[in-house]
Amino acid sequence: MILEEVARLVKAALPKGRRQGVNVYILPRVLSTDELCAAEPWIRFVLAEEVTHRLWVAFVDEEPGVAWDHRSRLLLVDDEIAEVLIDLSLHFSPSFLAEMQPLL
Repeated sequence: MILEEVARLVKAALPKGRRQGVNVYILPRVLSTDELCAAEPWIRFVLAEEVTHRLWVAFVDEEPGVAWDHRSRLLLVDDEIAEVLIDLSLHFSPSFLAEMQPLL
């Protein structure tokens, strides 16, 4: 997959009523499951044991400009099958947010 294809999948995964007023970011490179778990150790408890895919990562800040502890989402897109594997609700930003590029 290329970044533009991932961006289309991420946009399509956003509920129609929740696209306005959110900030969406995407990591401009694919990660192995091990790389993702090294950056975000807690995610190992969420991923199924058989998930050994290369993943694209998107982050949706649903309340930009507000102090943390508000709703946001982390979307994991499988590079091989080109679909959103996981859509997680978070209340914090991912550790690699500084590396991510704005999408919307």
